[in-house]
Amino acid sequence: MKKFIGVFLTAAFILAFFLSEYDPYYGSWAFYAGGSVMVALGFVYKGEANSTSCFWSGLFIMLVTFVGANVSGNIYSETAETLKKQSIGNSQD
Repeated sequence: MKKFIGVFLTAAFILAFFLSEYDPYYGSWAFYAGGSVMVALGFVYKGEANSTSCFWSGLFIMLVTFVGANVSGNIYSETAETLKKQSIGNSQD
């Protein structure tokens, strides 16, 4: 069962990597979901070999994707606001 979980997580992260190359939105969700699964499995199998590293690695992946999504969303909203102000200023000329 644990070999299946390892193969599944590896395949999920490879899929997330390729997905992030083609569509960053869904790629970041795939990384976040993979990190969530790692955290859950690290908690379920606590006390066993590699469960602590699985838990903390998953938490790190979740943190990076969450912060990255919020920062990029903030940049996008500021850019949209700036462009809107420029278009309003140009239309009055």
